[in-house]
Amino acid sequence: MNLDEIKAVMALMKQNDVTEFEYENDEQRYKLKRGSTQGVPTTQLVAPVEEAVADEPTTINATMVGIFYEAPSPDEKAFVKVGDQVEKGQTIGVIEAMKMMHDVVADHAGKITKVLVANEENVEFDQPLFEIEID
Repeated sequence: MNLDEIKAVMALMKQNDVTEFEYENDEQRYKLKRGSTQGVPTTQLVAPVEEAVADEPTTINATMVGIFYEAPSPDEKAFVKVGDQVEKGQTIGVIEAMKMMHDVVADHAGKITKVLVANEENVEFDQPLFEIEID
């Protein structure tokens, strides 16, 4: 929000007798308040506030509905386990959909911190499968 936009919002607030207005985007948050000081109406801009946002873990999600498999076949070891370092594009699981196998690949390089689904579990589109700590 630039200064001209702020002035326009403040004018609209006064015109419509609005006492408080909040605006937020990805980078900033503005809170405008109208009040009075000793009988003189004022409009005050509260400085942009940086809100603390909890770091959400980065996840690798299912790209389709199907059955998740942690290994290429039942008698082989899992593609990855917690603590494993993976490269971008590395196969880390398989989803079976309509009798076809589809690789689940890491979309970031990093360390697997959690496996969020069990072997042979049904998964939904965009369901988190793994948490990864990005390098």
